[in-house]
Amino acid sequence: MFSALIVGHILFGLASFAGSLLLVAGFKTSFHLLTKIQQAGILFTVGGLFATLAFAMGAHGNWFATVVFIILGTSMAGFLAWPRQQSAPTKLK
Repeated sequence: MFSALIVGHILFGLASFAGSLLLVAGFKTSFHLLTKIQQAGILFTVGGLFATLAFAMGAHGNWFATVVFIILGTSMAGFLAWPRQQSAPTKLK
């Protein structure tokens, strides 16, 4: 029973990690078109996941992994929220 809980926790954790990365990839070009509530929900999901991973790594004394997950989480959230200029469409001749 105990090992099934650990395996399930690992599998569902990996699924939420992949889902968080897919949210970032899926909304990278249209994030600014979402409402503020939708933007906040996505940012809290991505930030919360990486904060949970960093906390777990820090609680076990792995400070290198903690710093890596803090940097990754900050960069993923910044990648979404940072305003970017839209390039003008080019005409094909």
